[in-house]
Amino acid sequence: MSGTNFFERQDRARRATHWLVVWFALAVLGTAAAIYAVAVAALIYADILPGGSYWEPEIFAYAFGGTLLLVGGASFFKSLELGSSSGEMIARELGGVAVNPNASEADRRRLVNVVQEMSIASGVPMPKIFILEREKSINAFAAGTRIENAAIAVSRGALDKLTRDELQAVVGHEFSHILNGDMRLNVKLIGWIFGLVVLALVGRILMQSAMLSGNSRSRKNDGGQALVIIGLAILIIGSISQFFASIIQAAISRHRERLADASATQFTRNPVALANALARIGGDSSILESPHASEYSHFFFACGVQSLFATHPPLEERIRALNPAWDGKFLRSGKTKNEAPAGEASVPSMQHWALADLAKNPKGARALVYLLMMTHSRDDDQVQANLLIRTEKKDVFAILEANWESVLALPPEKRLSLVILAAPQLRDYSQKERKAICATLRRLAEADGEIALFEFLIIRIVEGLLLWDGDAEFSESERLAAAEIAFSVVMRENRFAPADAEQKLRAILADQTFFPARLHLVAASQLEVPALDRAFDVLRSAPIIFRENLIKVCDAVALADGKVSAAEADLINALSLALACPIYKRIQL
Repeated sequence: MSGTNFFERQDRARRATHWLVVWFALAVLGTAAAIYAVAVAALIYADILPGGSYWEPEIFAYAFGGTLLLVGGASFFKSLELGSSSGEMIARELGGVAVNPNASEADRRRLVNVVQEMSIASGVPMPKIFILEREKSINAFAAGTRIENAAIAVSRGALDKLTRDELQAVVGHEFSHILNGDMRLNVKLIGWIFGLVVLALVGRILMQSAMLSGNSRSRKNDGGQALVIIGLAILIIGSISQFFASIIQAAISRHRERLADASATQFTRNPVALANALARIGGDSSILESPHASEYSHFFFACGVQSLFATHPPLEERIRALNPAWDGKFLRSGKTKNEAPAGEASVPSMQHWALADLAKNPKGARALVYLLMMTHSRDDDQVQANLLIRTEKKDVFAILEANWESVLALPPEKRLSLVILAAPQLRDYSQKERKAICATLRRLAEADGEIALFEFLIIRIVEGLLLWDGDAEFSESERLAAAEIAFSVVMRENRFAPADAEQKLRAILADQTFFPARLHLVAASQLEVPALDRAFDVLRSAPIIFRENLIKVCDAVALADGKVSAAEADLINALSLALACPIYKRIQL
């Protein structure tokens, strides 16, 4: 399967999800219309509307306004309640046990290494890791409402029964949920369903209140009987709407699972491994024993509970989409060996790096990101050292001194990997300290009088991981203008004459359908740090599909001269990570 096919599958899944959300909204409006029709009919029957007119604007306003207010309000408050849930809280509720990044047990160390690899491949900082020790079936999930509070959990069965490549593929699938915003979508879906549950509850209360009031003795002369009818109707309509909303919710979940499968193969470049993990579930089980499993059934890698509405596509469908040559046989599961990594997505030497160990505690991680800004100039090094002496504590500076020379020898792509590994520990600092770290990074980069492009991208990666809130919104024209700056930055590495560069960009844009062909390169004067900062603010806020296509075009721009140099590959990697987008070129570690 080619990389292009992965993105085509992602695009199809997203479009399908958008339509399903529209159908959900229409279902709520249909519910309001049904309540209005029943209310008018009941009032006519009770002689409260003797004219017999089925168009009553006042009742229409009450029915639609009341329904939307009730369903919307209940959904909002439920989503608000769930919105404060961290991945760690959900993992612990399901019986998860936290995994120490420094764990010495072979199976836990293998899991930590796999999560590190997928963190680098996806450009998503390492989440907290949990094992569902009591669950012997094969399953996993990602939870949390934001990247900052995300957690990944795998069952004991998955850890024991999957090969390393299969485990890597499953973890990659869960990283896709984090990257594509599925965790937040799941919270919204739960909120929507809750709104309709409340509607049915209100119908039951209305009906019971009218029956208990004793007013139902008058058959035609009061509204007691009408209230019973309306209450019963709302109860039935709410229950039916809840039923169909559950179907829509399950359908949305199935589409997001297809999207996650596509993204996981993009990260690992090993679709067969994911297909084999699913085939092992077919030969074993994915059902969880936790009493809370049904509450979070949409979060799981495979169906975690027996349910009338399947929240995941059939195993056979998922396997054949990943491996068309599948023979139709499920795999037997057994205890697996902690085999060494293999394949393109593996990172066999990462755990042996002395520098990677620095990323396992906040002080070491802080020193590490500062070291990534060190230059090879003796004069600049002295300026940087003096700055750090003034701003950092002695224990942090001692780590800096001990590892200075080692980091100077690192090529750019290895520096990128260390940024991703350091980010989780840096998030343990307060918001004030995070801002101080990012400010110090900028001052270190400016020690030689300017911020080089690669230094700028590392700064943006760290700022994105530590400070990004994702709340800003920009217009489409602002996004396209920022995209032009990104294309220009990459094209500049090819060193074409201006006219030739423009011609190359036009040809690249003509070969794709996402960006308009009218985009052009910008002048070098527009590529200064303030303009780049503004452009990255805009691009980082863009939808993931915009960022993915931006990286695809940038990749083509880098190839415009017929080859992609090491520097260009590093630039694409850094650009992808700065935009929190899956990377194209495998980082070599």
